[in-house]
Amino acid sequence: METESISTHIEKLSMNDWEKLFALIPIIESTKEFVIEGGVTEDENDPESFTIAPITEVKVVFDFERIMYKLGLIIPFDWIEWDEGREIVEKGNFSNLDTITLLKTLTAFIRNNRFCDGALAERFEDGTVEKVLREVKKNVEGQ
Repeated sequence: METESISTHIEKLSMNDWEKLFALIPIIESTKEFVIEGGVTEDENDPESFTIAPITEVKVVFDFERIMYKLGLIIPFDWIEWDEGREIVEKGNFSNLDTITLLKTLTAFIRNNRFCDGALAERFEDGTVEKVLREVKKNVEGQ
């Protein structure tokens, strides 16, 4: 999907559509743990031994991903090579970014999670997803 058609798609979404995504913000804000189980567990008796179990995230993480796909907000682009996005996330300042850039950031988090189990939950835990969603909301409400 080209940037122009993405912009057109975003403009066609109703406020009710966006509210499905924005309704997650207070849930994210009040959630303390984003992983139910899984990850790396060291053996107490043998420090050289550990178990790696698939990570299971809490419901809000699944809901976020499902809504992003359902609303067509997953932007197809080469997120692995997107150096600008890495710099944006490292700085942690998402204000004054356009909606497409913010959605690309969220897309990169979702895509990365497919290759690095638990990466999306980490972005919830460090507050990045909530910050980006708040900026998307500001942009959408400001249109």
